[in-house]
Amino acid sequence: ARAWSFYPDLILKKGQTYRVHLSSADVQHGFSLQSPKQVLNMNFQALPEYDYVITLTPAESGDFYIVCNEFCGLGHHTMTGKIIVKE
Repeated sequence: ARAWSFYPDLILKKGQTYRVHLSSADVQHGFSLQSPKQVLNMNFQALPEYDYVITLTPAESGDFYIVCNEFCGLGHHTMTGKIIVKE
């Protein structure tokens, strides 16, 4: 995470296990991920100088959007990211 984006967008394969490293290059950010069917909610904090490792195995394909839910400055309202899960 960095002002005001999540980088890079991730392209993952359904059923494969990943270790995603989450950190911040500047200030504290929120990482909120929700599935289109509201089956999954993930909420983490991205902190400077801290490497948060999330192990996940996508169970459904589709586009999943990430929003920052921790006010991080003037561009906070535009801070989004994407995880694309393919079959």
